[in-house]
Amino acid sequence: MTFEYCPKCGAKLVPKQIGDEGDVPYCDTCKRPLFPFSYPCVICLCVAEDGEVLLIKQSYGIIRYVCVAGYIKSGESAEEACVREIAEETGLEVRSVHFLYSKYYDKHDNLMLAFACRVNKAQPKLSGEVSEASWFTPDAAYDALFEGAYGRDMLQMWKTMSK
Repeated sequence: MTFEYCPKCGAKLVPKQIGDEGDVPYCDTCKRPLFPFSYPCVICLCVAEDGEVLLIKQSYGIIRYVCVAGYIKSGESAEEACVREIAEETGLEVRSVHFLYSKYYDKHDNLMLAFACRVNKAQPKLSGEVSEASWFTPDAAYDALFEGAYGRDMLQMWKTMSK
């Protein structure tokens, strides 16, 4: 996101040279730069103790299975966001969280932080955001995810890590 006006005082921003960053939107009233940013999000590969993977379908029009994902709230770590999102969307308890990689998602201007999350396997308790959740073997989960899905990359990394 790039600012045109200061979100604090509403003044029109002007370009200002800031170090080696070049011209950066700057508020002369608040005396501060407003660097462009992406919204940080987590995407979670939920893996049970038996190796099965939980995938969900979102209730707002996504017809394919996806991994649990969501925005990182102000003041929380990425790992805390994983635990919160999994609990909110599926009701599952997270045992551990392992960082896999980060990748920019230009369609929504998000910085996606991918994690493999060990969860206690149970029947999911779905939130209003989720229309369906199913457990899959890793191979079946790979097939259920659409081509190009981050979940496929995450599965491949997790399978390599867990050997």
